[in-house]
Amino acid sequence: MIRRALLTVLLCCSMLAVHAASPALPAPAVTSAASVPVVIGESRELDSTVLDEQRRYSVALPPGYAWSPGRRYPVLLVLDAERHFAHATTTARFLAANGEMPDTIVVGLDSTNRLRDFTQTDWAEAWVGGGGADRFARFLTTELLPAIERDYRTDDFRTVVGHSASGQFALHLLATRPDTFRAYLVNSPSLDWDDRLPRRELAEAFARTASLPAFVYVARSDDRGPALADAHALFATLEQGPRGLRAVGRDFPGETHAGIPLVALVDGLRTLYRGYRFDIDLPGASLADAERQYAQVSESLGWPTAVPEPVVQSLAYVAMNAGRHDEAIALFARNVERHPRSAGAHAALADGYAEARRWREALASATRAAALAAEQGHPDRANFYAQVARHRAELATPRR
Repeated sequence: MIRRALLTVLLCCSMLAVHAASPALPAPAVTSAASVPVVIGESRELDSTVLDEQRRYSVALPPGYAWSPGRRYPVLLVLDAERHFAHATTTARFLAANGEMPDTIVVGLDSTNRLRDFTQTDWAEAWVGGGGADRFARFLTTELLPAIERDYRTDDFRTVVGHSASGQFALHLLATRPDTFRAYLVNSPSLDWDDRLPRRELAEAFARTASLPAFVYVARSDDRGPALADAHALFATLEQGPRGLRAVGRDFPGETHAGIPLVALVDGLRTLYRGYRFDIDLPGASLADAERQYAQVSESLGWPTAVPEPVVQSLAYVAMNAGRHDEAIALFARNVERHPRSAGAHAALADGYAEARRWREALASATRAAALAAEQGHPDRANFYAQVARHRAELATPRR
């Protein structure tokens, strides 16, 4: 059984534009002029048969989810969510808004018993109560992830983020169930467990594996002595991994163990999606350039990545503003063809037709955009209605 509740966070006013209300949820009521709750996601509870307990997780949908009904999204699973869900959601939304990564569904799983869930063995000489990692992995693969895929429009490109003990668990997943996620972001993992089992387990798994199409990013903080040696030994093991494994090790000697998740997540996501941002300001930038770039991104990710709708739209407006009307309309029409339920794509095509003085076609596209905006509850639907009114007026204006 899944139980749901709204998850709200009070954020400073300077961040309101970035952390808009999740589009799948009703807008929060303003309680006073000085206090505005900002909804960043939804909290749910899952009764787990595998773990025999109730587990809480949170979901933050990307802006535009509600009015992009045909679109599917990658998933970022954040472990230890009670500490990291809010900043991970902020990071993913900020990077996506700046074109550095795709819009992403962020799922945060709260921890209950970290020692039990994140460790491979019961290391009785040092800690009592470990050894539940395989059971916890079974919970992820048979209960939590299927629930996410059932309830949300995912595209099966999944990334997991773990820190400290949950970073140790992420490495365990990479060694034992590497196809669970496409990317592993591991921040300052616990590496000394049970005679340095995390690195040994990986090395043994790699020796049995010819090919592993995955990305793994490991960041270390201000480690010293044996901990520093363990981190660099892990880096070396990853560098010698199977064919297809894209491994990156990062040193952050100025960051603390507790503070590294913040900076490492930004760097990890940027590294995972390196090359994703298209520079529309490059002289002569064209759709062919964008297609070549995203083909390279697809090869790097091991996952098909089409040219994003905003990139095509930006190229179209550049062409329109330069007076290349046929080229602009063709680009706008391409977006409509690939995103037929996007109100923004139809409205942009209307702009292209209007610039070319093709008023009937402009009105038809604007009318379709307004209908979609109304159907989907688009927050800017008044602007779509205004566009229809403008083009209707232009069409009614006598021409000489």
